[in-house]
Amino acid sequence: MRVVTVEEHFHHPEAIARVWELSGPPPTPPDAGFGEFLQRFSPDRESAERLDGPRLEHMDQVGIDVQVVSHGANSPSALDHPEAVDLCRKVNDDLAEQISRHPDRFRGFATIPLHDPEAAAGEFRRCVTELGFVGALIAGTCGGRFLDDPRFDPVLAAAAEVDLPIYIHPGMPPHGVTQAYYAGDWSTAAQFMFAGPAFGWHAEAGIHVLRLILSGAFDRHPGLKVLSGHWAEVLGFWLDRLDETFAWVGNLVRPVSAYYRDHVWVTPSGMYNQHQLDFVVGAVGADRIIHSEDFPYVVRDNVSTFLQEADLTEDQRHAIGHGNAEALLRI
Repeated sequence: MRVVTVEEHFHHPEAIARVWELSGPPPTPPDAGFGEFLQRFSPDRESAERLDGPRLEHMDQVGIDVQVVSHGANSPSALDHPEAVDLCRKVNDDLAEQISRHPDRFRGFATIPLHDPEAAAGEFRRCVTELGFVGALIAGTCGGRFLDDPRFDPVLAAAAEVDLPIYIHPGMPPHGVTQAYYAGDWSTAAQFMFAGPAFGWHAEAGIHVLRLILSGAFDRHPGLKVLSGHWAEVLGFWLDRLDETFAWVGNLVRPVSAYYRDHVWVTPSGMYNQHQLDFVVGAVGADRIIHSEDFPYVVRDNVSTFLQEADLTEDQRHAIGHGNAEALLRI
């Protein structure tokens, strides 16, 4: 079975270093054990920075035919600074050059500078028309603003125009949110995990999609398409409740779940669990699920076998494994 995975990341080391410089010191001073934790938590540099080498070997071993690659942690997409425009362009040009060495194995998602929405829309279009990319990926908020903010409407319009999705990837919550919700009598590493990969940024990514729905973004841009990872970032498990509660408000043309099922595609992000797969198939349908591993942060040996052994029909298996991605991303 052909397998296409779509939440797969790379690092541009120069861009990451500059993002660190421009972002300033971390809002929470790290404790004594945080540096060692980060070393253990960080992915292998060669796998993260290069598309060939260990990454291709892994793809061959686990049966991945095509990875759709995007910039991962410390992305200039979320950098609230004018230099984000040039950094994003450098990231995209480097990714395109690496893809060109193995054009049958890789595609790209654009990194767009949300600090400047007009520039972000232009970079999205450039990456699609000139570099052959198949969508864009953003990493959380920029300046504490979600994509429903009116200033980002040019970005949503560009996505609808090129008819390719925006991947709403999680990013670390703003400092005020982290301090109020996730700080406590535990280590800096535990706070990082609580606010980030364990729970916090998943809830925020689900909120991000819900804000787009509530703002009327999908009414203004009927062709807008969104990808949501980690089995729908909590939100997909709450659709019935959202329909029931927001029906009392009456501010939407359709139920929340109707917008979700028409405009959102869901990926597992390497969380290979049959129970979650069953629920999401039931909630949104197998035609709205696209496979992913979350390489190099999550490295699984069962990327293809999870689908092969899952309780799915053959049509569902092929749709999730490759068909949905091929249709949505025009691969």
